[in-house]
Parts: sequence; structure tokens; C-alpha cells
Amino acid sequence: MKDKKDIAKLIYEELKKGSIGLTINVISEELAKEKTGKLKFTKTPLLNSIGKELGKLLAKDNWKYNRLMELWREGKRDERLIVISALGVMFKKDYRGVKEFVINVLDDISNWEICDQLALKVIVNLAVQNQQEIFSLMDKWVKSENKWIRRLAVATIPPYIRAKETDSKICLGFLSKVMGEQDEDVKKAIGWALREISKKDNRAVFEFLKKWAKVKDKHTRWIVKNGMKKLSEKEQEELKTLISS
Repeated sequence: MKDKKDIAKLIYEELKKGSIGLTINVISEELAKEKTGKLKFTKTPLLNSIGKELGKLLAKDNWKYNRLMELWREGKRDERLIVISALGVMFKKDYRGVKEFVINVLDDISNWEICDQLALKVIVNLAVQNQQEIFSLMDKWVKSENKWIRRLAVATIPPYIRAKETDSKICLGFLSKVMGEQDEDVKKAIGWALREISKKDNRAVFEFLKKWAKVKDKHTRWIVKNGMKKLSEKEQEELKTLISS
């Protein structure tokens, strides 16, 4: 297989011509030997590396978003993960363009992998750059009927708190809006977010969960149990007592 930079250059050249079908053929042919397992998946780190190199090549081109949008719409998993990683590079020089691209593909998110990769590689970087604007968007996303859009917002919190360790209050304030979530995939993301915040501000998460442990709702209590796993044994026992009371 060619080097990741060479593959990215091949993809770039086809995108430049506007040949989306040929671009997808290049991706398929170059990655065919790298697909592993019964489901024949290309390893995510490889797709990420190719996407990063592609993002560097696209940085100065005015046509990039239109062509990437076509690649996103016509492509499948591999193409979308490459696009996501390219956006993760491009945001540094074009915050607004990347933000608008994300907004335009929200309704196309239909599984946890695309959702989480978008959160981990793109949305978090936008949030670090402009916390107020992106969290305002996330407030809208958690009201969506599409569970993957709701999960996208929540899945941004774990990498965000790793980048902004002192923002636990902001993150917990956001999570307070989703503690009644009923969908399992979104609830798992909330638990993940709470555990990550616990690593930075254990006490704040404990106090937060003490309040929610008193709510007599099975979904809220599930989130509390899942989110408290990084707290001390003593704190977990206190929360369990509140849940069972």
C-alpha cells in the first residue's frame, strides 16, 4: 500500500478535478489490502492519518467544502472518517467554514463511530476556540429528535474537559440538561462525560450526582450509577444509598 501522504495526494488530485466517483474508487482501491476482520473494516487510525494529510493539502483551496460535502454525501464509512480528520486540521485556519460544514451534515450522522469521531476531532476543537458559541449549538442539539445529534453534543464533553480542566462547572451545567435522557446510546455518553469530569473535579461531580440520585426516574438513576464509577468507594456508597431510598 502507498504511504498515507501519497494516498492523501491521490485523493486531493481527484477532488480537485471534481471527480467524486473516481475519488471514492481511489480510496477503495488503496485501502482494500488494509481492511481487516470479518466485516472488512479499515482501521480508524489509518483513515485518521490520511484525513490529516488531506486536510493540510486542502487548507488554501476555495472549493474544498463543496467537494468534501459531495464526498461525504456519496461516500460511506471510510470516506466520512477521512473527511472528519481533514476537518480536524482545517478548523485551525477556518473555524467558520468547518462549523458550517458540521451543521450541514448533522442529519447524516447515523452511528456511534461517525458521531464520536466528529465530536473528538472536530466539535471539541471548535468548542475550545469558541466555547460560548459551540455550547449554545450543543444546547440545541440535545433537544433534537435524532439521538445521534444528541449524543454528538454530549460526546464533546469528555475531550473538552481534558482540554479545559477548569471548566467542570460549565460542563456539569450542560449535562444537567440531559439527565433525563432515555436513549441508551446517549445515556452511555453522559456516563462517559461524568467519569471524565470526575478525573478533573471529583468533588463537583459527587455533589452534582448527589442531587440527581434523589430523582425517582430509572433513566436518571442509571446515568448516576454509570457516571459515578471514577468516584471514591465511599462516595459511590453514599450515592447508592440515595438511589435506593
